[in-house]
Amino acid sequence: MLRVAIDALIRPFFTRRFLKFALVGASGVVVNLACLALLRALRVQINVASALAIEVSLLSNFLINHLWTFGDATGRRGLWAQALRFHVVCLGGAALQFTAFVVLNMVWMFLLHDADTRFAYLSAAPTWTERWLWRPFVSPPDVGPWVFLSQLIGIGCGMVWNYLLNFYWTWSVHRHARGAPRNDP
Repeated sequence: MLRVAIDALIRPFFTRRFLKFALVGASGVVVNLACLALLRALRVQINVASALAIEVSLLSNFLINHLWTFGDATGRRGLWAQALRFHVVCLGGAALQFTAFVVLNMVWMFLLHDADTRFAYLSAAPTWTERWLWRPFVSPPDVGPWVFLSQLIGIGCGMVWNYLLNFYWTWSVHRHARGAPRNDP
């Protein structure tokens, strides 16, 4: 039973479909980072810029995945139903990505800044909750170009979640591949 469950989780990653998903994801990374750079240049608050960049890349990824990666499974449900499912799934991935982004920016602050800078940043919030849970989201530390590494690592955090849930739920590929060869398209 456990072996069957593990196989069901691993098998989808060894297909051409996953390769397509990864390529679409790579294009989404470019869209995401370009959007982040543009919004940063426009001086949009960095966490808002990150969230907007995530959303733009989600929309781009859905359209390409709908047409190319899961093109053979798009007729089973309407476009809007699949778009909604994709978005629900990817919001979970986006939450993972955004949380990693915020946490990593704090990590970079601790690794890259001196003790006085860290103390000044943390002492600006009077309580533990504000210091560690609120301030990093509403007033993130300035870590310069390290925000791009934070964003990139965050993207990786959401990828496995997004692929498996989209494979098994959004486009329900597994239901249509039971009788198909192991390497579905």
